[in-house]
Order: sequence, then structure tokens, then C-alpha cells
Amino acid sequence: MLKRLKIIFGIKQVLVLFLLLIIGLQLVSCKRNKTDSGQSYVARVNNVYLLPSDIRQILPANVTPQDSAVIVERFINSWVSKQVFFQEARKKLPADKQNFERQIEEYRHSLISFSYENELVREQLDTVVTERQLAEYYQEYKEDFRLRDAIVKADYVKLPMDAPELNKFIRLFRSDGPDEAALIEEYCVQNAATYFTGSDSWLIFNDLLREVPLKVSNPESYLHSNKFVEVKDENFRYFVKIHDYQLQGGVSPLSFERDNIRSILLNQRRHELINRIRNEILQDAIDRGQVEIFKYE
Repeated sequence: MLKRLKIIFGIKQVLVLFLLLIIGLQLVSCKRNKTDSGQSYVARVNNVYLLPSDIRQILPANVTPQDSAVIVERFINSWVSKQVFFQEARKKLPADKQNFERQIEEYRHSLISFSYENELVREQLDTVVTERQLAEYYQEYKEDFRLRDAIVKADYVKLPMDAPELNKFIRLFRSDGPDEAALIEEYCVQNAATYFTGSDSWLIFNDLLREVPLKVSNPESYLHSNKFVEVKDENFRYFVKIHDYQLQGGVSPLSFERDNIRSILLNQRRHELINRIRNEILQDAIDRGQVEIFKYE
């Protein structure tokens, strides 16, 4: 009986010691997992810490737990790798090659100035560009608008091989009447896999060819000789009707350059606005006696 009590007591001692060991390890872990100021951290490289708040900032909204775990793991590993390399660089790189204060301050100035410029542009820039202004700029600089690629005005229809009433569609597609255009649109809505019809917009010819299983080595000759194109592959029939075209190297039409010219005019206005405001602010500072310039000798 006494022997049995000794055995039981021995087992209880072992369990107590084991529990104390676990608790002690947890306490040590918690202690090791805190900065000197008592903040918990996720990773450490020497005396630099990655805090939980740093990680929360990089997690997207509504992320799943699985994706969250992957994102966090990658971020931690990346942070540790970058921090280790950075600290090694600071330790090994000569001091004269680590002095970036002037560049950092210049960059800060540029960021603040650029942000203020954007606010001024947002508040004061006139963004209305009239058709007359577009046309005047185009006429003055027409020779600057040379086409890098051939462009076309075209209708394009992609039909499944089993599309109904195909012959009727082809007759409609080859005609140019306004009534037929409405019927073609109705047919395409019901049957086409993709289509582009009834538009007066210019398309880059090579972009159109990417939709059609057709190889064209000489766009000039091909466009001159073909108004209607019909080709097919295993699954679809492709129909193209060329209304107009302009070849590479020719003067680009105004309708094709409208967005480009608008961007040019708005960019000019932006520069003029910023320069005017900069000069006004400078002159105001001089008038107030805030600026002094002395001869440098």
C-alpha cells in the first residue's frame, strides 16, 4: 500500500512539473515576444520589430482566413529578408555612401509640391475643350500626326457555324442602306458571338486582324483590293466590311486624333496654370519681403 502511494505520488509530481514547465515556457515566450516598451511583435531583426499593426495594414478587406495566412507569411518573410539585408548594408557600407539626407529632403519637397499642384489643377483647370479648339490645333500641327499603322472604318461580325439564315445575313451585310443596318444589328444581337457594326470610329487595322483568322502581308494592296472579307475556321465564320481606310505614313484624320489632341491641350493648360501660380506666389513673397537674394562670391 505504501509502495503504491509512492508510485502515485511520483506520477503526480511528474505531471505537476510538466505543467509548470509548459507554463514557464509560455511565460518565457510571451516575455521574448514583447519589445522593451511592452509591445507584442511578430518578427525581429536585431532591435527592429515587425508589429501586428504593421501586418493589419497590408491585409485586404474581406480576405479569407486561408488567403490571409498566405499573405501574412509572405509579408513576414519579405520583411525579414529586406531588413536583414538593409542592416548588413548599413554595417558594411562606408558612412559617406549612406548620406542621403539631401536627396530625401529634395524628394520630400517634390512630393509636397506635386501634391499641391494637383490640388490647384483640380480646383482651377478649365477642362472644356471645344471642337473648334481641336480643329485649330489639328490644322496647325497636321504634319505631326502621321499614322504609324494603317487604320480602317469597318463592320465586323463573328458568327457560329450553325447561325440561322446565313444567306439573308450576307445579303444584308453587303448592302449599305440604313434600313439594312438596323436589321444587321438585330441579327447580330440574336446570333453573333461578337460584332462591331454601325460605328464611324477608326480602328487600327492590325487590331482588327487579331480578331480574324487572316494574314495580310501588304495592308496597302489588301485594303485597296478588298471591301468585303469572309473567312472561317473550325467553329466560326468571320465577316468584315471596309468602309474607309488610311495607310501607314499618311496624315491621321482628326477624328482618330481627337483624344490625343485633347490631352495635349489640357497638358499645355496645366503647365501654363502652374507656371502662372508659381510666378504669382513668388512675386507675392518678394513683395512681402519674405525673399532675400545676395550676390555669391
